[in-house]
Amino acid sequence: MTALVTGDLRVFIGVTLVLGGLASFASGRAVARAWRPLWLLPLYGLLLALAMRFLHWALFQESLAPLPALAAYGWSLAAQGVAWLLARRAMMRRQYPWQYP
Repeated sequence: MTALVTGDLRVFIGVTLVLGGLASFASGRAVARAWRPLWLLPLYGLLLALAMRFLHWALFQESLAPLPALAAYGWSLAAQGVAWLLARRAMMRRQYPWQYP
């Protein structure tokens, strides 16, 4: 865990897990609600991970090491995937109620 956190653990939890997770969840849900394909999520996840690492660097003077950036990218993809799946499932149930009881 020490290699993933280059600074304070509270900063990592607050910026990456909470703020980044909420932003990733919102973007995954937005992609699903617009009926966009799943392959867009890695692109948006990369942009969000870069934004999270930029916040770490700009606000808390942490390094731009690649391992924390990969952890932020993985977290972003996971949150987006869950949000996309939940939103798409709800939309399919609402639009095709006879197929999804």
